[in-house]
Amino acid sequence: MVHFGPDTWLLPDSLPVEGLLAALAADFGFDTAPEYEATVVYADTFDWRLYQQGYLLHCHDNCWTLYHEDNSEVTVQQGGPELHAACFARDFPPGRLRELLAPVLSVRCLLPLAAVHLHGRQIRLLNRDEKTVARIVVETQEPVDGERCYRLVRLFGLRGYGNELEAVRGILATAGVTEPVSPLVGFEEGCRAKGRSPLDYSPKFSLELNGGETARDAMARIYQFLLETIIRNMPGVLADYDPEFLHDLRVAIRRTRSGLSLVKRVLPAPVADRFGRVFGRLGALTGPTRDLDVYLLAREDCLGRLPPSLRPGLEDYFAGLSRKRQAEQKKLVRALRAKKNKAVFAAWQRALKRRDRQPADLADLPVRDLAGRIILKRFKRVSRDGRVLDAATPDTEVHRLRIQCKKLRYAMEFFGSLYPKQEMQGLIRHLKKLQDILGSFNDLSVQQEMLRQTLKSLPAGSRRNLDQAAALGGLLQSLFREQQELRIHFTEAFAQFGDQETSALFHELFGKRQEPA
Repeated sequence: MVHFGPDTWLLPDSLPVEGLLAALAADFGFDTAPEYEATVVYADTFDWRLYQQGYLLHCHDNCWTLYHEDNSEVTVQQGGPELHAACFARDFPPGRLRELLAPVLSVRCLLPLAAVHLHGRQIRLLNRDEKTVARIVVETQEPVDGERCYRLVRLFGLRGYGNELEAVRGILATAGVTEPVSPLVGFEEGCRAKGRSPLDYSPKFSLELNGGETARDAMARIYQFLLETIIRNMPGVLADYDPEFLHDLRVAIRRTRSGLSLVKRVLPAPVADRFGRVFGRLGALTGPTRDLDVYLLAREDCLGRLPPSLRPGLEDYFAGLSRKRQAEQKKLVRALRAKKNKAVFAAWQRALKRRDRQPADLADLPVRDLAGRIILKRFKRVSRDGRVLDAATPDTEVHRLRIQCKKLRYAMEFFGSLYPKQEMQGLIRHLKKLQDILGSFNDLSVQQEMLRQTLKSLPAGSRRNLDQAAALGGLLQSLFREQQELRIHFTEAFAQFGDQETSALFHELFGKRQEPA
């Protein structure tokens, strides 16, 4: 949880501000800043990337202010874009704010979270030598969509004046200022009014199984968690705010499909078969737009691979991809808004919640007994397939290993809470290194195939097409060289993942029957 400011209290309704200041005036002098008043809009990414890093960002018209929890002071304040539905780091003018936002936001956009009306003043408390010993902010926070107005007193101490700080606290307590509250209460209430709360969404799979559940109950909870992720990302996909909405939705779909193929005979076969097809269709439906997102996100990297003389031809290529992506997005939106897709989510939810008339063979098996055998089976499959890879292995075989690694990763994430956290994190870390290499290898393979198809389809003759062909040829060569280097890196990463120590840990954790905690 982020904490902005050390001491904040509610100002009692019965205590006027002037009464509080009169109580302080007996012991301290004042230096009062002009009153401020503004309606600010707080913004963050859908997955709270700024908040996770200890930042809070708001804007008033075109003026943006960024705070950090370290001292609750303004980190930077400057002009920027108007915040409508969404804006990106690239939309800010060059400067300190853009430099801070770009690495944190990455490809995610800022979304408006809560509008709050602020009204207050800052007072520096002075000792007899006219030196500042503490600061007080008296502020009213009124969420625009909330039902309550909050009057706050915020106290900031200064190093070297600990005694004075305690004296101020004593005066406040005597005056009746004793109810602590979050300094972000207006922001938090404004978020709640919009159906959000800080850190209420993360793309990571995080579900705690209690270990005493049956396999049916545990998998139902897992599928329900993934369905909620799909539903929460759907509005962002339809609005096309940023590419991560579609990415997260697809990952949740893929995890669901993997669960249905990994954990068999837990749901009745007709249910598993039906929804396996449903989520397979949804995966295929969302694929073309996501593939084009991946290509377009690689634009700057691809341009950087070519000499300046070849880059104009590549710009034409990416302009064509952008137009194609717009067309695919429109198709996707129409398909996702179709009644049958809304209906299947509701049907899936009902299937997860109802009692099965004829339970599947392994439905009542303790989940602990099922989890280990699934994970160990997948590990053995990855180990077997990975050992035969070499420099001549076709790309399709490398891709198949990538899919096997994904299934192993999903199984470990599904059931990770049943095992020691430190050991699980270590194993997943090794697996992730392998996955990153295989993922990059696959991306390079798909990109090269798309470039080859584009080259074949280019009409001969025009100078513009010749320039594009030259650029695509240069890019093909660069991507191929990197892909060959990744084969070497894979061999090194797989040797570490499949070494004797890692293998022994897999067998130790998952090869024995787990006793209830």
